[in-house]
Amino acid sequence: MAALVTDFTRGSIRHQLIQFSAPFFLTNLIQSFYNIADIKVVDMFCGTEGVAGASIAGSPLNTITYMIVGLCNGGAIMTAQYIGAKNGRGVRETIGTTFAVMLALAAVTTTLALVFARQILTALNTPADAFDETLSYFTVCMAGSVFIYAYNAVGSILRGAGNSKIPMYFGAASCVMNILLDLLFVGPFNMGVAGAALATVISQAAAAIGAAVYLFKSGFFADFGGGLLFSAGKLGDIFRLGLPGAIQNMIVSGGFLMVSSITNSLGTNAASGVSVAAKINNFAQLPAGAVGMAVSSMTGQNVGAGLYDRARKAFSTAVRLSLIVGAVMFVLVQLFPTQLMGLIISDTAVIEEAVPYLRITCFDYLLVALVFPINGILNGSGHTLFTMLPSVVSSVIARVPVAFFCTKVLDMGIAGVGLSTPTGTISAILIGGWFYLTNRWTRRTIKVEE
Repeated sequence: MAALVTDFTRGSIRHQLIQFSAPFFLTNLIQSFYNIADIKVVDMFCGTEGVAGASIAGSPLNTITYMIVGLCNGGAIMTAQYIGAKNGRGVRETIGTTFAVMLALAAVTTTLALVFARQILTALNTPADAFDETLSYFTVCMAGSVFIYAYNAVGSILRGAGNSKIPMYFGAASCVMNILLDLLFVGPFNMGVAGAALATVISQAAAAIGAAVYLFKSGFFADFGGGLLFSAGKLGDIFRLGLPGAIQNMIVSGGFLMVSSITNSLGTNAASGVSVAAKINNFAQLPAGAVGMAVSSMTGQNVGAGLYDRARKAFSTAVRLSLIVGAVMFVLVQLFPTQLMGLIISDTAVIEEAVPYLRITCFDYLLVALVFPINGILNGSGHTLFTMLPSVVSSVIARVPVAFFCTKVLDMGIAGVGLSTPTGTISAILIGGWFYLTNRWTRRTIKVEE
């Protein structure tokens, strides 16, 4: 077994779940702190328009990132199941093909996004007073998006191998570099939000290059029989398993883009307030997200080894842990919403407008404690196509109409936007929970034998 691989087919499930998800959590925690610091720096030097510009540009950028993560998930699932089945050639072909796919997609999406940047931001109802800042941030980040592809490719390989510490180390270093460069470029260099975007690109490049060099020099590939291989068969498998996840993530993000468009139409203060509240929400949901990723990798190896009961135990343990943390975060946000938002942004008008939104959306902290583990066990077992269904229903069929009706018909403002979030999550729980309880996830989707 390779030195960077963790064997999830034996040992304490709770210990492995906590141990494996902790680096994911810490990586995302550091990233969350960076996102908060990024907004704080922009707020200090660029004002509310700068905050709105960086926040609005972040929506389409997140859509692209989520697409990458979803597609890379196909490589992670295959890597985990081939490792569980002790198939070294399968591991090498999966990794080599994953790298090739990511490089090709980076070239295509970057070109398209840069060509149609103005049209994309116009479609999002970007406020006129924040349009130039938004365009500047979006253009710089997209020019360096190849590094997002590269870093996620390496991360998916290590995640499938059961190693979450290495991405954490490079992610942490990247976030520290990002914050320091933010302070330098936005402050003394007076580069505005373009400086914040440039800081992001440079730090992502450092993380991607560093993680890739480490992986190739670690002896990881030697333990599986040699160097990388490209396989047309594995290319089909990666798209079969990863494309549903990529489409799912894009649909979810697309739903949020539509909701963001509704929010942006309410003005700059609303756009800024929702963005700040979203930073707090993302922070609160980090533990459940990290545990869900751990469930996916643990499920992949155990399904590859035929240990379905062990995968079930990992799922139930994950739900219990996520509910405990989610409940604590829910209480804190309900008690101190104004104080928490005040840590990020200084504009009291923005805070006052966003507090009702935050109080409503924090109910999602309890609901995602079920959603992330459900997605983890369905994805890890290879049923990525089905997970598109709850995503479509929750993000488009449920969330967007509720947001539109509450804001445009009931005139509830951004509180109506907030109500759409838990509504969509409940629908996802009902659909995904049904698939899990009927044991349809135990049907094999990958032939892992030599």
